[in-house]
Order: sequence, then C-alpha cells, then structure tokens
Amino acid sequence: MKVVVIGNSIAAHTFVTNLLKLADSVEIEIYGEEARLPYYRTRILSLLDSQADPDSLTIRPVISDPRVRQYNLHVDNIDPDAKLIYASDGKAHEYDVLVLANGARASRLPLPGGRSDGIFALRTVDDVHQLSLWLDRHSGPVAVIGGGLLGLEAASEISRYISREVTVLESADYLLPRQLDSESARYLQKRLSSMNIKVLCSAKTSNFLSSKGEVSAIKCDDGFTIPAQTVIESVGISPNTFLAVDAGLNVGRGVIVDEFMRTSSPDIYAIGDVAQIDGQVRGTAAVAMDSAKTLASVLSGQQKAYKAASQSSILKAAGLDVISIGNPFLKGTECTVIEDETRREAWFTAGGSLTAAVLIGSRANFSVAMSGLGRPFEEIRAKLK
Repeated sequence: MKVVVIGNSIAAHTFVTNLLKLADSVEIEIYGEEARLPYYRTRILSLLDSQADPDSLTIRPVISDPRVRQYNLHVDNIDPDAKLIYASDGKAHEYDVLVLANGARASRLPLPGGRSDGIFALRTVDDVHQLSLWLDRHSGPVAVIGGGLLGLEAASEISRYISREVTVLESADYLLPRQLDSESARYLQKRLSSMNIKVLCSAKTSNFLSSKGEVSAIKCDDGFTIPAQTVIESVGISPNTFLAVDAGLNVGRGVIVDEFMRTSSPDIYAIGDVAQIDGQVRGTAAVAMDSAKTLASVLSGQQKAYKAASQSSILKAAGLDVISIGNPFLKGTECTVIEDETRREAWFTAGGSLTAAVLIGSRANFSVAMSGLGRPFEEIRAKLK
C-alpha cells in the first residue's frame, strides 16, 4: 500500500509514526512545503529569543525509516479518479491512499489598511523571524488583536522580548470566552495588567491607520484609536482546503470527514487542522494527534472511530498558568471558588459531580481535575492542595 501524505506538521508526523508501528507492508511519501523537519507550531514564539535554536522545536523522534520518503515540494492539485497528485517538480505521483494533512493558515482581518507593513499573523518559524527583525527596528507601541489562547501567548512572549507594555484587543466581553467563565477571566485580566499586558475587551477593530505604508494605529468600531507600530493578528485559522475544493471533495469550513477520517472521495482522508470533524475545526494539537492516531488505526485494519478527548486548554501567559478542563458553560452548574494572592480555582459541578475546572496561577491540582471529571466533587475536594 502506497500512502501519500500532503503536509508535514504534527498531524502528519503523528500519523506516519503510528502507521509505521501498525503496518508492515506500507510505502509512505510525505510532501511538505517548508524546508525543515516537522516542528511544534505552538512553540514558535519562543524563537523571539535570539538565543533560541529553531531545531529545538523539531518533533522527536525524527522519522528515519526506509519505508518513508520525504519531499520538499508543493502539491498543485489532485486527480482522485486517476489517484494522482501533481507536484511542483512537474511530475505526477501515484497513491493508493491519500492523506490531507496540509493544515491551516493564520486568518487575517479583511479590513482597510490590513496589508500595511508591521501587521503580522504568526504561523511559521519564518513568520516569527520576520516579526523579530521588525521589532528590532521599531520601538513604537505593540498591539495584539485577539484575546484567545494564541493571542495571550503572543502578547506574553512579545512583552518579555521587548520589555514594554503590549495591548491586547479582545472583541468579546472578556478574555478567553471559549475557555473561561467571566469571573475567572476578570481575575486573569487583573493579573496580566500587573505583568505589562494591558487588555481592552469589547474592542472591535474596524480598520488600520498607516503612515508611509507602515501601520500606525488601530481604529475600533466605537471610534476609539489605539496607537500601534506593530500589530499581531491572532484571530483564528483558515483550513487549507484549496486542494480539496479543486478535487471536488465535500468542504465546509474544513474538509468534511466522518468518524474514520474519510472524506467524500474513496481512499482520500483528512486529519489535523484541515479536517472538519463532527462539524468543527478546532485547530488544536490534541485534535491533530487524535485524528492522526485514528487514521493510522483505520489504515492498519482496526476500525476504531475517532473519539474526542475531554475538552482542555493549557496556557502560560507571562509566566502565569491558565488551565481550563471540561465545559464550564453547561447550564445548571454550581461553582465553588478557591482563591488567594497567587491563584484562583473555579470548580464547576452538576448534581454533585465535577463537570469542569478553571485553574489560574497554579497547576498543583491539574491532575486531580483531569482525573476527576464526572466524579463526586466531595471526593475531589479532599485531594486538593
């Protein structure tokens, strides 16, 4: 069986690694556009530190198996009927099974002035390198649009790198609206303000102002203007569906797959950020790895359907742990709060059982929360540190 994988990030690496363990008679070709080994995109901002080595982000162990060939080539299109892909080497390459793992790109706001110099969307090692060069030459105010997980991480790393205040603009009423309850978010905002990160909520960007082609400010819907010589857009991802669209596959926000990662075309599968699973594109490393492991099992003859892991998010912003486990937004839940000078913990229960936990400032009770979902809270409370 010849398996062709388009894409070379964590989903592709996890899939190939697991398939090699499960299947003997397999030949794998990987096509990736970046001329480097697969790396952890979630850690690219650490490269703002001039002493950081890009190789430190490489996903280990590196794949070195005679059954695998890797190509630094762009795939132009797919012919599902002939089972061929056409790559930038001008050749057609055959496959028995095709895996789309070509991920997503950072979304950009389609607003006036949005292509001015000094506006960045961070997705690759090169993106961070370009930002670093820009910050070395521009000492003006910095703003991050988007107060989600990646936005806060970007604000934290940039603030540490430039040693001055960074402003975060969040369009929602509070930070991390998908992960935190409003009271926990307000606590986080207060802590961040003491760490050189200023947060403006309910701030909806309307356009960018520029001077001589370089961004100079962000204008909000209410007319308020925030000076900014550097802007980071952290407003989500857009799955790379162009190959799937051209090939006639069913596409929504991402490439639509079933519980076995199958697309609408025989012998074509999709995993990771490009895949729309259960109607959603989550864009997390956990989903990328889980979908990759599912497909490896399927192709080795084990019909194991994809099962979403418990919802959880872990962030370290300005040295502060922010952890959300489970779903804190279920109706009818009660909340028990434990708070002191260094941490806030919100424990959500329904019918006496734990449904979610939000931990800010400490991960001492992380394992208790992870293992406690669905269990009586009184049992869990006795284990809390």
